[in-house]
Amino acid sequence: MRKNNALMIVAIVAALVVGCDNKPDKQTIQEVNDENCKIEVIKQIEDKETREQFAGRCSRRPVGIAPTKKPKNWLELTN
Repeated sequence: MRKNNALMIVAIVAALVVGCDNKPDKQTIQEVNDENCKIEVIKQIEDKETREQFAGRCSRRPVGIAPTKKPKNWLELTN
């Protein structure tokens, strides 16, 4: 009977400890705009994955280039 109780206690403690880690929560990604997409602001993001995602979003944001009405097909231009 004592073995069953001890085993149950060990199982409960193990289940509680499994979800614990020392990593902090990921930083929230800031709004993508001219002020936040400066290199100095991007360098301040400590979490590498968050920094890379934010830098990628900054690089893909529109910068005022209007789309063309009749885009050229580059495959047709190479002969």
